[in-house]
Parts: sequence; C-alpha cells; structure tokens
Amino acid sequence: MERKEMAVHFTVIVNRIAGSGRGLQVWKQIEPQLQQQGIDYTAHFTRYAGHATYMTRKLQEQRRGQVDAEAVLVIGGDGTLHEALNGLMGPRDPYDERLPLAYIPAGTGNDFARGFGLSQDPQKALQQVLSAQHAYKTCIGEYEEAIKGEHAYFLNNVGIGFDAAIVSRTNASKAKKRLNHAHVGSMSYLANAISVLYNQQPFTLMVENGRHHDLYPKAYMVIVSNHPFIGGGFRIAPDMSVDEDQLELLVAERRGWPLTAMQCWKFARGSLARSRYAHVYRGKKLHYSTSSLEFGQTDGQEMGNRFVDISFKTEHYPFWMVPEK
Repeated sequence: MERKEMAVHFTVIVNRIAGSGRGLQVWKQIEPQLQQQGIDYTAHFTRYAGHATYMTRKLQEQRRGQVDAEAVLVIGGDGTLHEALNGLMGPRDPYDERLPLAYIPAGTGNDFARGFGLSQDPQKALQQVLSAQHAYKTCIGEYEEAIKGEHAYFLNNVGIGFDAAIVSRTNASKAKKRLNHAHVGSMSYLANAISVLYNQQPFTLMVENGRHHDLYPKAYMVIVSNHPFIGGGFRIAPDMSVDEDQLELLVAERRGWPLTAMQCWKFARGSLARSRYAHVYRGKKLHYSTSSLEFGQTDGQEMGNRFVDISFKTEHYPFWMVPEK
C-alpha cells in the first residue's frame, strides 16, 4: 500500500564507507523505501572526515527564518551522527528551532541507537523515523576543554585513558574491517582492550565534586556517559538513560592485576558502575583534569594525546524518531 507523502522534508546525509561499507548497503535498502512511500527527501553523501558537520552547518544557516517542516536523516555510524549534531549545534538565531535529527544506524558500534531505543535493523529503524509525529527531545552532552579551547557536543561518551586508547588501536586495526563485515565490530573493541591493559600507565586525575576535589593518583579508566552503552554494546553506565537530564562519570583506579582483572570482568558484564571497584559521579555538571598526556575520545572519534581540563553539562536536542518500547 502506497504511503501518502509526509509533510516533513528529509535532508539525508549518507556516509557510504561507515561500518566498512555498510553505509552504502543500508542506503541501497532505504532509498527504494523512501521512493515507494512518497517521502520528500534530498540525499547528500559525505566525502571526507568532518563533511557531515560542514553540510549540516550550512543547512542550518540557509534555514534561518524559515518555518518549513524539515529533519536531517543520517545514515552512518556514531561518528557521522556526532558530526551532524555538532554542525547543527553551531551558531544560530535564538528564535530559530533546531532542525530535528533522525538516524539509521550503519556503523561499527551503533551505541546511540541502543541508548535511544532505535532498531539495528535498517527497515525497522526507518519505520521508527517515518512514524514520528513530532520531535522527541533527548539529552545529549556538552563539553568545554580549557587547555585547547574546544567546545563540542556528544551523544554517547567522552573517555580518556583506557577507553580512548582502545578506540585509537581499534580505528588503526586491520582486523576491524573483517569483524565489521562479520557484524561483530564489538569484538575488535574487546580484543584491543586486552593489549591496552598491558601497556597503559595509570595517571593522576582530579575530579571536582561540588566544593570538593577528589584526587585519584592511579586512574586509568575515565568515562563520561550519556546512556548505558559503549564499544558496540558494553554497558558502562547501566543506570543511565537519554530521557534523564544528567551525565555519569565513571573512574576506575589501577591497583594491581587482581583488582584490574576484576574491574575488566565487571566491565564486560556491565556491572562495573554498580560495584565497589569504581567511583561514580552523576549530575548535570561534571569536571575533571589530568596532569599528564592521555588519549581522549568522543563518540568514538579520537581527540589525540593531550593534557585535559574539561567541564561537562547536559543539553537537549530534538530527534525525529520514535523509541522502541
């Protein structure tokens, strides 16, 4: 049965190489459905890292003063969605509404889809997008890094140390593509976690907790999360939800191999945050700093090896899709 044309126009941004080529495969499934159901859309394809940010920023600028029903549909991985979000969160007229985001997951980890309640199946995810009647306001994270003067937004996590070193190794791994083709991308994350454990040195971390400062001289895992998932389905913050207006900071210290092994076991089982082997902070605002160079990552995108003095707070963004019940 042919579907009536929707009032919403979708600007579709496709990352064809996401998930080692899965982005293009998903687009080939989705485009005929859009045409068959009479959906009004315009498709664009990313050509380089950061292109999605450039396109959405231009789209937001061109839209100023317009009230037409529009949404941006991203087909790619968490990194592509991260870029699109940061483009849309750029400078704007305060009276303009943010363009809603929609998403069809086609990457390696697809953690935001899990956290939001979006199907991993492209056809089902598309129906969750097309069945939306209004934008769904969702919590996201915002950070400001004082040393390099960076200001950006994230959907999943920001990590330094252990997690970021895994991301760096995973992105450089030749095995990642093979595992992506087998649809077990999370295994590349787990495999690199083992090698990182043998090489990473603990570092000094200072966490600002209200008027108090907590010092951790042997930190190695420091992750701020917006929802439960990381690394393709591991539960780093099992009690978090994108419906809540808060973030969670998890800190784990390295104090000998027996304790480290227990922490990793808890991490793999999704119970580290609920155990006595980690320190957890929750709130609308968080802050920490390091005194050494550490790897950083945000939504699976590498931030480089750097000193960090970073503040976090919650923000919200409209998503044009219906969460699974």
